Amino acid sequence: MRNTFFSILLIGFVIFAFGSNTFAQDSPQWHLPEGAKARLGKGEITGNVAYSPDGTRLAVASSIGVWIYGAHTTKTLNLLTGHGSPITSVAFSSDGQTIAGGGWSETISLWDVETDSLLHTLSAQEDIVSVAFSPDGKTLAGSNVDGNLYTWDTDTGEDLWVPTVNQTTFSGDLPVLENISFSPDGNILASGSYTDDTVRLWDAKTGSLLHTLTGHTDYVNSVAFSPDGNTLASAGRSLDHIRLWDTDTGDPLRTLAGHRHANNVVFSPDGKTLATANGSRFFLWDVETRNLLHAPIPPNYDLSIKSVTFSPDGKTLASASGDSHQRISLWDTNTWQVKTYFDHTGAIKSVAFSPDGKDFVCGGRDGKLYYLRNIDLRVPLRTHIDLVSSIYLYGIIGVAFSPDGEVLASVYGSESSNSPERIILWDLSTWELKILTGHSGEVNSVSVVFSPDGKLLAGGGSSWESNVYLWDTMTGELLYTLPTGEGRVYSIAFSPGGKLLAGGGRTGTPNNPSLWLWDTTTGSLLRTLGKGGDWSRGIAFSPDGKLLATGSHVEILLWDTSTWQHLKTLNRHDFGSRSNVAFSPDGRTLASGSGGARIDLWDINTGERLKTLIGHTDLVTSVAFSPDGQTLASGSSDGTVLLWELTPSSSSITVSLSPAVVRSPAIGEQLTFSLNISEGQNIAGYQATVTFDTTALSYVQSANGDYLPAGAFFIPPVVESNNIQLAASAINAESMGNGTLATITFEVVAVKGSTVRLSNVLLTDITGGTATSEIENAEISTPQLPEDVNADGVVNIIDLTLVASNFGKTGSNAADVNSDGVVNIIDLTLVAAAFGNAAAAPEIWSRDLEVAPTRADVAAWLNEARKQNLSDPDFQRGIVVLEQLLAALTPKETVLLPNYPNPFNPETWIPYRLAKSADVSISIYAVDGQLVRTLDLGHQSVGIYESRSRAAYWDGRNALGEPVASSVYFYTLTAGDFTATRKMLIRK
Repeated sequence: MRNTFFSILLIGFVIFAFGSNTFAQDSPQWHLPEGAKARLGKGEITGNVAYSPDGTRLAVASSIGVWIYGAHTTKTLNLLTGHGSPITSVAFSSDGQTIAGGGWSETISLWDVETDSLLHTLSAQEDIVSVAFSPDGKTLAGSNVDGNLYTWDTDTGEDLWVPTVNQTTFSGDLPVLENISFSPDGNILASGSYTDDTVRLWDAKTGSLLHTLTGHTDYVNSVAFSPDGNTLASAGRSLDHIRLWDTDTGDPLRTLAGHRHANNVVFSPDGKTLATANGSRFFLWDVETRNLLHAPIPPNYDLSIKSVTFSPDGKTLASASGDSHQRISLWDTNTWQVKTYFDHTGAIKSVAFSPDGKDFVCGGRDGKLYYLRNIDLRVPLRTHIDLVSSIYLYGIIGVAFSPDGEVLASVYGSESSNSPERIILWDLSTWELKILTGHSGEVNSVSVVFSPDGKLLAGGGSSWESNVYLWDTMTGELLYTLPTGEGRVYSIAFSPGGKLLAGGGRTGTPNNPSLWLWDTTTGSLLRTLGKGGDWSRGIAFSPDGKLLATGSHVEILLWDTSTWQHLKTLNRHDFGSRSNVAFSPDGRTLASGSGGARIDLWDINTGERLKTLIGHTDLVTSVAFSPDGQTLASGSSDGTVLLWELTPSSSSITVSLSPAVVRSPAIGEQLTFSLNISEGQNIAGYQATVTFDTTALSYVQSANGDYLPAGAFFIPPVVESNNIQLAASAINAESMGNGTLATITFEVVAVKGSTVRLSNVLLTDITGGTATSEIENAEISTPQLPEDVNADGVVNIIDLTLVASNFGKTGSNAADVNSDGVVNIIDLTLVAAAFGNAAAAPEIWSRDLEVAPTRADVAAWLNEARKQNLSDPDFQRGIVVLEQLLAALTPKETVLLPNYPNPFNPETWIPYRLAKSADVSISIYAVDGQLVRTLDLGHQSVGIYESRSRAAYWDGRNALGEPVASSVYFYTLTAGDFTATRKMLIRK
């Protein structure tokens, strides 16, 4: 693809890193869900970080469980799973043997750290906000989003008490308790409120309310006791200060002014320093003097700090960054420099396999492209890091490979109309980037797609401008802005033929259509579709283009693309929105992702759910099949990608084309395939689609086979360009075992390799029940011609030259075409004769071939061939071809041709043709007529002098060897009495 039209991102927009990163698998694949063979990524940081009491371990609350790291080595030690949802709060018991984690599943999980076993699952009725162990480890407290505070006995898991609050003191519901903390002696439990901006102190033994602390003006989201238990610190949002309270009386002691939007507060182990975080940075305060000691500025990748905590020895402070930046940083408390860090991953928005299935890419909220070569989990990934800022809130929302696998497209989403989204094309051989331009507004679609031929790229649509964009990938030109009238497009897909672009989304008006179809050649809107006004969040064409699947909030719809009628609804469900759909390569299975963190596999023929894959803990945002259909990749908002191993169909029935492999007959001859069935059971009818290459074959006829019972009727085949639909049915009778369902006959139009494919195979019994089958295609191979010396599938001038270069050699040699033990003129003439029998159109002459023979070479070959005086028809045909070649190499007139390249810097080639032998020279003049250089080429024979090895060469220097300046120059060819002049341009 050409690079000239693209802008290049400058100054730090892109960094490539080859070292370890969050997707490099530097740790075992712990606790993979059933059916998954690999996990990529460690998930989002969804809660706090906590040190073990001895300071040797660090626990991180994540979207897929609790990660345990070595606090000094940062080595990944374990992953605690089984909670089933993202963890929002994590805490160690006082002896370090137990970890508690609470989250979105309305439960709290207790794990044994040493054995990795799940000890208890405690019910809290609503999603958990915060958990805390009492100092003696015997009590666990947790708060939920309903404002309830719970305590449990950690040995038995039994409820201890639930505090009661007089609801009449509040306007509305009970206060949501954002954060809780035990005093060092375990006698007091503090809670900060999300709804009434208060702090409450509870008797930890009885559950009675001791004090209600007021003074914050916005919700309180963090509370912490000093090590001596005499002081409580609380952090609030908005313009609130950090407040310190006397824990005995509940009286305010002091405030730390100048800090707002605080979301975390923690004392150092000696109680002298208080650390607070406000999202963009953290602050260190002297507790006694209330002075600000330090305010380290994290690097841009550590923005959005959501949690800080001191190590037990006070020498290290750990900070956790969330949202678009997923990083745990360990700070030296003496220097306040980062000692080390390790990354997690943001929500994954899109996944894609390369066309050959060897590579894999995904992108997500953190603005990074994770690229896996050969899907080798042992090697680190190439990572593209974008300088994610507040205007690029959605990170990478779409990725796609070009059909040839040489280019990768990625989309960066934004909410700001002042900051247009970036659609970037990456050259995968060089990793150079190119930016597509011309669109405006927001490109918040989860799709960016190449057309099947790779010539078009579609991206969109705009959140409020109702547009989808279509670019020419060769020129970078924005071809069309495709309208929706009124709507927002969530997903787009090209039809297999590339003539249609489909977009699915939503409109602002209930019951309006939410599916758009555009003509990609004109950019016109062909039609709109919809059913019940539901949103189409995912869209995909079947591989044969006959079906379109759309995934909505509550169901999946299948559309017949020949009539655009609603064909089938896959079973409704109660598992959240269907955000994406994908067909398997054979078109028999549809995968759908769910807002309920599940993936369903559907049988297209029957509409039945085949399997449900459970393993993610948040919305499944993207699904993609590998080209061989053996692997399904799923990306999720939980910050991971799971690779699922798909087991082959359990059906023992096989429908196949026979012969499975056949050499192509000559052009004009016929080739017949049998559609066979093996191990059939109760078969009363069938239908199947046979797809073929129209450049190799032409359909002739088909007929019913002998497998179905007598009296079965063969439905007239439906022939559509490159496929044939076959069907037959018997009445009140069935067949078993093996046999032939039908025969299909083709005529060869070109001798070339191709595949005859089976798809949409449906077998029925007399009750209308259906059965699935394995399918096997047929391959047509190209016969190897002995004259194809270099075995590239075509006999051409290169083979001729290879024979000539081996003249006189004996023994085994590919150039010995007639296998007589010596390479000579007979072999060369037989190669020439085979030009018309090649597997592709013969190439008599190409002026670009550096290996092309000269006219003198061909004249000598022809003279030697005639001396052989052989009457063999093939040999005589070879003489004719040599005569044609000699004529092609004999110009009818002398011509001076345009130099190439032009403009040039610093060298160029000047081609010409001679109709007769002559002394040849080329003179080069400046624009003022002064002679710059003369190229004396000597006496030249009749012939074509166009390739770089034969054309005149000028290195852009004058007669003194000095480089000439940028300007227009003229060159004149003198050959005998012939002269001609052209101009050229040096541009530096």
